[in-house]
Amino acid sequence: MVPVNPVIENARIRAEIDPSLGARLHQLTIDGLELLGPDGCFPMVPWAGRIRDGLLHVDGQTYELPQAPDGHAIHGLGRKIEWENAGDGVFRRRLGAPWPSEGTAELRYTLLDDGLRIELSWDDGTDLPCSIGLHPWFRRRLATGEEISMSLDIDEMVERGPDGLPTGHLVAPKEQPWDDCFRLGLPPVLTWPGALELTLTASTPWWVVLTDREHFVCVEPQTAPPDAFDHPTLQPEGGWPRSLWFELRARSLRTS
Repeated sequence: MVPVNPVIENARIRAEIDPSLGARLHQLTIDGLELLGPDGCFPMVPWAGRIRDGLLHVDGQTYELPQAPDGHAIHGLGRKIEWENAGDGVFRRRLGAPWPSEGTAELRYTLLDDGLRIELSWDDGTDLPCSIGLHPWFRRRLATGEEISMSLDIDEMVERGPDGLPTGHLVAPKEQPWDDCFRLGLPPVLTWPGALELTLTASTPWWVVLTDREHFVCVEPQTAPPDAFDHPTLQPEGGWPRSLWFELRARSLRTS
């Protein structure tokens, strides 16, 4: 028998989670409209985005991480494996080698009257570097309304070199299409005219925005930019954050 994915829902919101695939948000329906693409919204832990050549340098040691086809390590260790369903919208997974520490990742989903709150944390009992994030794929078009538009209050963009990875410099934003990391001053707003407006709020100012796909866009909160481990200018002041909250709040734009 195929397992049934857990669902949390209220009058406006229906969220389906897939524990077998990183406890990702598999579907998010608001006012009867499905917002996410086939990849849903998955966790990135204990690192978010890419690490150059899959090599993590920590305390004089080098750790080899699994490489994607482009030769870099990408999006952590937890997104394609099964997580434990602890009930009440909480999911956990123990992660370790080849990461230099062993710890527990936790995802918590909480319904709001107008949306959803997602909390991701990483607890390894150390102060080692880490970065975590959430990676939603939003549909450019919903079942009704017009194509998506985005409102972004961009302070700075992380410069990328010829290999597509950060150089360590912050620069003024370039024109779209993007697969870039930005520091935002205000929460991003996604609008499907005639259908829905979605405000995204998170505990971090760093967002990766991807607009070069035909049918989907990504707006991803991350506690640090990709490959920040080798770039002191991109690292947080003080300790590396080990928790992230992300809220998606919707306002209907339907006229009838």
